Amino acid sequence: MRRLNLPRFSIALTLSCVVAAPTASAQDLAAAISDAVANAPALAEANAGETAAKARLDRARAESNPLLRVEGSIATGRIDNGGFFGIPAANVNPLAVQATLEMPLYAGGRISSAIDQARGGAQIAQFGVEQTRLQTIVQAVSTYTEVLTARKLETRFGQLVSELTETERQAGLRFRTGEIASSELAQARARKAEAEAGFAQAQGRRASAEAAYQRLTGKPAGELAPLPDLPPTPPTLDEALDMARNSNPALHQAKAGVDVARAGVRSAKAEGMPTVGAFAETAHVRDQFFAGYKVDSVAVGVRGRWTLWAGGRVAAQTRAANADLDASEARLREADQALEGMLIDAWQGLITAQRMTDASRLRNLAAAEALRGTRLEAQVGAKPTLAVLDAEREAIEAETALLQAEGMRTVAAWRLNALTGNIAP
Repeated sequence: MRRLNLPRFSIALTLSCVVAAPTASAQDLAAAISDAVANAPALAEANAGETAAKARLDRARAESNPLLRVEGSIATGRIDNGGFFGIPAANVNPLAVQATLEMPLYAGGRISSAIDQARGGAQIAQFGVEQTRLQTIVQAVSTYTEVLTARKLETRFGQLVSELTETERQAGLRFRTGEIASSELAQARARKAEAEAGFAQAQGRRASAEAAYQRLTGKPAGELAPLPDLPPTPPTLDEALDMARNSNPALHQAKAGVDVARAGVRSAKAEGMPTVGAFAETAHVRDQFFAGYKVDSVAVGVRGRWTLWAGGRVAAQTRAANADLDASEARLREADQALEGMLIDAWQGLITAQRMTDASRLRNLAAAEALRGTRLEAQVGAKPTLAVLDAEREAIEAETALLQAEGMRTVAAWRLNALTGNIAP
C-alpha cells in the first residue's frame, strides 16, 4: 500500500501531543474540542443512555438475588356464619400479615440470558457514547478550521477592496488626464465591485462559521490560535484498517448487537424450561373466618413450574429470535463493509488534501511573486492597470485555495483518526 508522508502513528493519541502551544490570550484547538464535548447535547443524551443501560444490567443481575416480600391487610367488619357450629355473629377486625422469602435455584437459562442481553445493551450504549464523542471532536475541528479560514478570507478581501478602491481612484485621475481609455476605468470599477462582492461573501461565511462555533462549544469564537500541526495518523492503509476493526466504536456496536441477539435466542429457548426456587413463608392471621380466630404459620420448601405444552409459543418465539440473530449478523457484515469504505475514502481524502495543499502552496507563492512583478512593471508603464487587477484576482484565488486545502487536510487527518477509534479523551 502507498505510504503517507506523515509522522508515525501512536495509539495513545492525546491532545497534548497533537496541539501546538497556544498564544497567551488565544483559544486553541484543544480548548475548543473540550468545550464542544462538554456542550454537545447528543453526547449528553448518549451518556444518559449509557447510564440507563447500566441500570438495566444491574436489574437483570438482581433477578438471581433473594426476594423478600411482605403482604398485609387490616379491616373492620362483621361476620355472621348463620349459627353454623353454634358460632354467633360478631364484629371483627380481620388482620393478615405474610412474609415470603424466595431464592431462584434454577431458571432454565432465563436469568443468565437476560443478563447477557442487558450486558450487550450496556456495551452498545458505551460504544455509542464513544462514537458520539469522536463525531463531536471531528465536528469541532471542522468548525474551528472554518472560522480561521473564513476570518482570513474576510481580511484578505478587505485588503483587496482597499487596494482596488485606490486603484479605481488612480484610474479615474489617469482617465481625466487622457492617459487611459474609459474601458480601463470601467474595468477597474468592475474589479472593485467583484472584490466587494467577495468581501460580502467572506463576511457572511465568517458570521455563519462563528455562529456554528458558538452553537457547538457554547462560547463565542474569540481570538483563535492558528491550527496546530497535523495529528499522527496510521502510516499505511492496511494498518488503518486493522486499527479500525479493533477500535472503531460503530463496528463494536454491531458486534455487541450480535451478542445480544444470541442471548435472545437462549432466552427464547429458556421459556420451555422449568424453574425451581426455594422459599420460606411466615403468616400471622386474626379474625379471618370467625371472631377470635387466630393462626400463626411458618413454611419452608421448594417451588417449581414447568409448562409442558405452550401451544407453539416457545417454538415461534425461538424462530423469531433466530431471525433477529441473522439480521444482526447481516448488520455486522454491513457495518464492516461500510467502515472499510469510509476508511478508504478518508485515507484517499487525506492524500488528496495533502497534495492539494502542496500544490496550492506553490501556486500561492507563484501568484504572489507574479503580483509583485506585475505591480513593478505597471509602475514603470510596462504593464496596464488591468494586468495588475488580474494579478490581484489570481493571487487571492491562490490564497483562498491554499486556506481551504489546509483546512481540508486538517479535518481529513482527524476524521481518519476518528474512524480508527484512536483519539483519546
